[in-house]
Amino acid sequence: MLFVVSLRPSSTPTASRRAALRAATSAATLPLLANVDAAGAVTRSFDDDVKAGFGQTGALRADEPESLTGKSVDIVIKDLSYVELKSCPKNFFIPPKEGPWTCIEVSATAVNQGKREVKAADVFGQLLDAEGFSASSTALDPSQKTPFATLEYTFPKGKEVAVTWVCTVQARSPRPFRFAGIKGAYRNLAMASTFRAFDDCEIDSSLCDDGEEQPSNANALREGKGFSYKQ
Repeated sequence: MLFVVSLRPSSTPTASRRAALRAATSAATLPLLANVDAAGAVTRSFDDDVKAGFGQTGALRADEPESLTGKSVDIVIKDLSYVELKSCPKNFFIPPKEGPWTCIEVSATAVNQGKREVKAADVFGQLLDAEGFSASSTALDPSQKTPFATLEYTFPKGKEVAVTWVCTVQARSPRPFRFAGIKGAYRNLAMASTFRAFDDCEIDSSLCDDGEEQPSNANALREGKGFSYKQ
């Protein structure tokens, strides 16, 4: 028996289906991007900046505290302050775009409230300017969860450790800066070491000491041992 299927145009135009999908997507992501005030009006958190992230889940709430202290935080980063530097450290990475850039030195106290002693940690959170916009070069889009510093210290369990780090900020950002949602997460020291600032030998091999014409970590790549970095 032969069945004949009649293919007829859908009564719902393609454009309407696409509009419905867009509306459903917007409804699903709206709670991630918005807060609702007492009157029921929707207000955006870091409105202009968050739009750049297309609704990613890394955006912080507008009322996020300076430091996160919950049980899920490996290392609490508190007592934050910063000073402006006259110039960025030698061989410090400066992004080629979105500048001009300047550097600040951040000081803080770190408390390891996790399960073990570690020797490195990534710092997550936001550095915001006086108008509420992200100013750190590694986190200009506040909807993305990216670390803006890696700390190489020994963090004993339950003890306070004084830490400092340098970060690059947009020179044109209005001061003062403020921090939001700062926390530390455990990091493998061997991997963290690969992101240190280049030394003179790594930049110019003519400046290497005898026997150091090929930096050890770079040589490991040539020998197929790229994942066996020296600490």
